[in-house]
Amino acid sequence: MPTDHARRDVEIDAAPEVVLHTLRDVGSQPEWIPTIKEAEVTESDPAGLPVTARFAAATAVGTDRYTLAYEHGPAGMSWTMVEGRLQTGQEGRYTLEPLGRGRTRVTYDLTIHHNLPLPGFIRSRIITGLVDETLTGLRRRLEGTP
Repeated sequence: MPTDHARRDVEIDAAPEVVLHTLRDVGSQPEWIPTIKEAEVTESDPAGLPVTARFAAATAVGTDRYTLAYEHGPAGMSWTMVEGRLQTGQEGRYTLEPLGRGRTRVTYDLTIHHNLPLPGFIRSRIITGLVDETLTGLRRRLEGTP
Protein backbone atom coordinates (compact mmCIF):
# COMPACT_ATOMS: atom_id res chain seq x y z
CA MET A 1 0.00 0.00 0.00
CA PRO A 2 1.61 3.30 -1.08
CA THR A 3 2.17 5.95 1.59
CA ASP A 4 2.98 9.55 0.75
CA HIS A 5 4.14 12.28 3.09
CA ALA A 6 4.77 16.03 2.91
CA ARG A 7 5.69 18.63 5.50
CA ARG A 8 5.85 22.37 4.94
CA ASP A 9 5.63 25.52 7.01
CA VAL A 10 4.58 29.10 6.43
CA GLU A 11 4.79 32.31 8.44
CA ILE A 12 1.50 34.15 8.77
CA ASP A 13 0.75 37.69 9.94
CA ALA A 14 -1.78 36.58 12.56
CA ALA A 15 -1.60 35.68 16.24
CA PRO A 16 -1.49 31.95 17.10
CA GLU A 17 -4.98 32.00 18.69
CA VAL A 18 -6.45 33.51 15.49
CA VAL A 19 -4.70 30.92 13.34
CA LEU A 20 -5.83 28.07 15.60
CA HIS A 21 -9.43 29.32 15.56
CA THR A 22 -9.37 29.32 11.75
CA LEU A 23 -7.90 25.82 11.57
CA ARG A 24 -10.47 24.46 14.03
CA ASP A 25 -13.29 25.89 11.91
CA VAL A 26 -13.11 22.84 9.63
CA GLY A 27 -16.54 23.57 8.16
CA SER A 28 -15.06 26.66 6.45
CA GLN A 29 -12.30 24.71 4.65
CA PRO A 30 -14.06 24.74 1.25
CA GLU A 31 -13.70 28.55 1.37
CA TRP A 32 -9.89 28.50 1.57
CA ILE A 33 -8.66 25.04 0.48
CA PRO A 34 -9.28 24.64 -3.27
CA THR A 35 -9.50 20.81 -3.28
CA ILE A 36 -12.05 20.60 -0.43
CA LYS A 37 -15.53 20.72 -1.96
CA GLU A 38 -17.56 19.81 1.16
CA ALA A 39 -16.76 19.81 4.89
CA GLU A 40 -19.27 19.00 7.62
CA VAL A 41 -18.56 18.65 11.32
CA THR A 42 -20.42 15.53 12.45
CA GLU A 43 -19.52 15.68 16.15
CA SER A 44 -18.23 18.43 18.45
CA ASP A 45 -16.95 18.33 22.02
CA PRO A 46 -18.55 20.38 24.84
CA ALA A 47 -16.24 23.33 24.02
CA GLY A 48 -17.49 23.31 20.41
CA LEU A 49 -14.29 21.89 18.92
CA PRO A 50 -14.66 19.36 16.10
CA VAL A 51 -14.31 15.71 17.11
CA THR A 52 -15.21 14.22 13.71
CA ALA A 53 -15.90 15.72 10.29
CA ARG A 54 -16.87 14.40 6.88
CA PHE A 55 -15.26 15.70 3.67
CA ALA A 56 -15.49 15.54 -0.11
CA ALA A 57 -12.29 16.47 -1.95
CA ALA A 58 -11.45 16.79 -5.63
CA THR A 59 -8.59 14.56 -6.77
CA ALA A 60 -6.96 13.72 -10.08
CA VAL A 61 -8.95 10.45 -10.16
CA GLY A 62 -12.34 11.72 -8.94
CA THR A 63 -13.99 12.83 -5.73
CA ASP A 64 -12.71 11.32 -2.52
CA ARG A 65 -15.02 11.12 0.49
CA TYR A 66 -13.58 10.55 3.95
CA THR A 67 -14.14 11.14 7.67
CA LEU A 68 -11.50 12.46 10.05
CA ALA A 69 -11.25 12.29 13.86
CA TYR A 70 -9.53 15.24 15.58
CA GLU A 71 -7.42 15.81 18.68
CA HIS A 72 -6.76 19.34 19.94
CA GLY A 73 -3.87 20.84 21.87
CA PRO A 74 -2.86 24.34 22.86
CA ALA A 75 -0.35 24.65 19.99
CA GLY A 76 -2.24 22.90 17.21
CA MET A 77 -4.43 20.02 16.20
CA SER A 78 -4.03 16.57 14.68
CA TRP A 79 -6.26 14.03 12.97
CA THR A 80 -6.55 10.49 11.71
CA MET A 81 -8.87 9.07 9.09
CA VAL A 82 -11.83 7.03 10.35
CA GLU A 83 -13.04 5.92 6.92
CA GLY A 84 -12.37 6.79 3.31
CA ARG A 85 -13.14 5.95 -0.28
CA LEU A 86 -9.87 6.46 -2.21
CA GLN A 87 -7.61 6.78 0.81
CA THR A 88 -6.97 3.87 3.15
CA GLY A 89 -5.56 6.13 5.86
CA GLN A 90 -4.57 9.69 6.66
CA GLU A 91 -2.70 11.33 9.52
CA GLY A 92 -2.14 15.05 9.75
CA ARG A 93 -1.04 17.75 12.13
CA TYR A 94 -0.92 21.52 12.27
CA THR A 95 1.66 22.83 14.73
CA LEU A 96 1.77 26.52 15.60
CA GLU A 97 4.82 28.42 16.81
CA PRO A 98 4.42 32.01 18.05
CA LEU A 99 6.99 34.30 16.42
CA GLY A 100 6.04 37.50 18.27
CA ARG A 101 4.56 40.73 16.93
CA GLY A 102 1.36 38.93 15.92
CA ARG A 103 3.10 36.42 13.64
CA THR A 104 2.84 32.62 13.68
CA ARG A 105 4.74 29.82 11.99
CA VAL A 106 2.37 27.04 10.92
CA THR A 107 3.80 23.61 10.14
CA TYR A 108 1.55 21.24 8.23
CA ASP A 109 2.52 17.57 8.29
CA LEU A 110 0.41 15.19 6.17
CA THR A 111 0.63 11.45 5.46
CA ILE A 112 -1.81 9.72 3.10
CA HIS A 113 -2.17 5.96 2.54
CA HIS A 114 -3.95 4.73 -0.59
CA ASN A 115 -4.16 2.02 -3.23
CA LEU A 116 -3.78 4.26 -6.30
CA PRO A 117 -1.47 2.80 -8.97
CA LEU A 118 0.44 6.04 -9.65
CA PRO A 119 4.22 6.45 -10.01
CA GLY A 120 5.97 7.74 -6.88
CA PHE A 121 7.10 11.04 -8.45
CA ILE A 122 3.49 11.88 -9.39
CA ARG A 123 2.19 10.95 -5.92
CA SER A 124 4.92 13.09 -4.35
CA ARG A 125 4.01 16.06 -6.54
CA ILE A 126 0.32 15.65 -5.65
CA ILE A 127 0.75 15.51 -1.85
CA THR A 128 3.28 18.37 -1.85
CA GLY A 129 0.84 20.40 -3.93
CA LEU A 130 -1.99 19.66 -1.47
CA VAL A 131 0.08 20.83 1.49
CA ASP A 132 1.29 23.95 -0.33
CA GLU A 133 -2.24 24.86 -1.51
CA THR A 134 -3.59 24.45 2.01
CA LEU A 135 -0.95 26.69 3.59
CA THR A 136 -1.31 29.29 0.82
CA GLY A 137 -5.08 29.29 1.32
CA LEU A 138 -4.70 29.66 5.09
CA ARG A 139 -2.30 32.59 4.70
CA ARG A 140 -4.58 34.31 2.19
CA ARG A 141 -7.62 33.82 4.43
CA LEU A 142 -5.87 35.28 7.47
CA GLU A 143 -3.88 38.04 5.81
CA GLY A 144 -6.51 38.99 3.25
CA THR A 145 -3.98 38.76 0.42
CA PRO A 146 -4.91 37.62 -3.09
